[in-house]
Amino acid sequence: MKTKMRFFMLFAAGMSAVAVVAQTATTTVGSLNIRKEVKPAILSVIPGSVQFVESTGNNAIDANETCKIRLQVKNSGTGDGYGCVANITATGETAGLRYGNKTLPIIKVGETQTVEIPVSAGMATTNGTVNFSVQIDEPNGFGTDPQYLTVNTKAFEAPLLRVVDYTVTGANSGVLAKKQPFDLQLLLQNTQYGKAEDVKVEVTLPNGVFLTEGNVLTNYATLAAGDKKSLVYSLIVNNNYAATKIPVQVRISEKYGKYAESKTIDLQLNQTLASNKIVVDEKVQNRTEIQIASLTSDVDKNIPFSQTKNDTTFAVVIANENYQKEAKVPFALNDGKIFAEYCQKTLGLPANNVYFVQDATLNNIKAEVNWLKNIISAYNGTAKVIFYYAGHGIPDEAQKTAYLLPVDGYGTDVTTGYKLDDLYATLGNLPTKSVTVLLDACFSGAKREGDMLASARGIAIKVKAGSPQGNMVVFSAATGDQTAYPYKEQGHGMFTYFLLKKLQDTQGNVTYSDLSNYISTEVSRKSIVINGKSQTPTVVPSLQVNDSWQTWTMK
Repeated sequence: MKTKMRFFMLFAAGMSAVAVVAQTATTTVGSLNIRKEVKPAILSVIPGSVQFVESTGNNAIDANETCKIRLQVKNSGTGDGYGCVANITATGETAGLRYGNKTLPIIKVGETQTVEIPVSAGMATTNGTVNFSVQIDEPNGFGTDPQYLTVNTKAFEAPLLRVVDYTVTGANSGVLAKKQPFDLQLLLQNTQYGKAEDVKVEVTLPNGVFLTEGNVLTNYATLAAGDKKSLVYSLIVNNNYAATKIPVQVRISEKYGKYAESKTIDLQLNQTLASNKIVVDEKVQNRTEIQIASLTSDVDKNIPFSQTKNDTTFAVVIANENYQKEAKVPFALNDGKIFAEYCQKTLGLPANNVYFVQDATLNNIKAEVNWLKNIISAYNGTAKVIFYYAGHGIPDEAQKTAYLLPVDGYGTDVTTGYKLDDLYATLGNLPTKSVTVLLDACFSGAKREGDMLASARGIAIKVKAGSPQGNMVVFSAATGDQTAYPYKEQGHGMFTYFLLKKLQDTQGNVTYSDLSNYISTEVSRKSIVINGKSQTPTVVPSLQVNDSWQTWTMK
């Protein structure tokens, strides 16, 4: 059978000639020619309707990704479109790409149909560009013109899931002991640029160690490059546990089964517990560089160790975080704990020369100051003294004087506090080589987070700087009515963080002049960036050392 298409003219007898156009098909069967009329489907692509659709938002074909080329086709002919096919061809970097022609449903007269052609990429996909040509073919030759689309392709990038840090915390700090609940906090991070999918984290505990809160198995649908997740497990060890080491197995898996590192965390009975869990900011890192996350500050690790022994330097470190009547001071315990470690490891003080007091009452503060007073008297001018305090300060609104607030004190009653001028007089009126006072507190009535203490009147009080005595220098975290803010990302008060950072960078070999300039500059800048408010640390020397303190060092 042979079919051919032609147009013909019909003329009506006895009438003026009228041109009538129709489409016909002539079919030859043997010696007979059979003519019949055809109504064609005439197809066109709606202008602007051609789209490349993918799920990641990068407008590229990633390895192991399935995408779509979408367009809208209109039938403006006089007949329905049967047997139409979406044909696709590609040139360029086509390695690993899979695509094919697609038979379409009937496209009725006047109908606009959305056509989606799947394009998938395998592991062999390479970085480059692919050029697609798409057209809809109609059996009678009335299909669309070709549509062209250029898309970038991206090679496979592997993820890498790791436990990048962990910390162990207790309700009351102290040490890890049997029958005492504690929390294990893990920090999971995707440390490479590929997206991790179907992520599973499973924890296995030894016999005698029990999970009281948390999930043995945790699932995440995806973890993008740099993403991090904090997992907290509340644990307790029973009396039957015989070993001193507690191995906690952390099994990590993902979609491909080969881009995750499992880990065994060995805890120890009687190990020191941290005082604070860390709040993890789970933002995705920039493509330029993935920063490996941590549950502890960079100054809490790699603390410099000094071979020098400063046998005649003595330190009292007071860290008040958990107040009985007032709001907590975030990270104060960590401030004191780490500064005490720097005193021993970096400044070379013997362990017996460092008194670290957590959540000190008024009597605790008095006792520690009295110990320093006795030390100063015994060493008769050859001792160096360091007094460090992190916690609340309160103002005497009438006198504009400053007080340290013990954990059992009341913000409304300065008689329950320890007056700073009394501290200065007690330590400064006896002969010493030097007295260094470090105060990560403000005395305006504000909390570390910036709002006011419940006991304060809602306005910040600008107190007097006080009068250091003898061979004394006072470093304060803030000026006048300012707030001493936390540095949440680092788990410290902002003043303490930059104090420790300078000691770490210099291994303790820094003059007070350089230390003061560094802390003042860095805290002022960081506070504006993070808090949007000013915090300006100050240094106040006594009149006696006004011309010499700049060359002092703590080491």
